[in-house]
Amino acid sequence: MLDPESSAYAQLSLYNRLGGYDVIAAFVKDLMPRLRSDLVLAVYWKGISDDSAQSGDQLLVNFICAAFDGPVHYSGRDMKISHKGMGITEDEWDGFLPHVAAALDSVGVAAREKGEFLEITAGLKWDIVDVPNPDNAAATA
Repeated sequence: MLDPESSAYAQLSLYNRLGGYDVIAAFVKDLMPRLRSDLVLAVYWKGISDDSAQSGDQLLVNFICAAFDGPVHYSGRDMKISHKGMGITEDEWDGFLPHVAAALDSVGVAAREKGEFLEITAGLKWDIVDVPNPDNAAATA
């Protein structure tokens, strides 16, 4: 195993430094029940079948693997399209992030990789959070 302080280790993809497919799949397996049982966030999974939940979980595994340069093809929609119209708020986003951090801790992701993962996740915020349209707000006021 490469030393995490070596330059060779630093050149590995985040996919590899996280531990590859198995660690990412374990992360998603830990994360999704956390989200589905969160009193605020659970509404986004209300009424979906177990099969649909499993399909969505697998899409998330594939998305993360592909995004972090793993050998997995992601054939799903991008995050903006996937979340458009869901009405996800900034407060909900802020409630989501601790679950991500806890799931990363649960599967033993090192601090450096956890930081990178969270930074990349933060970069998706405005593809996921619904930004209120000021024109709509004025029309309904």
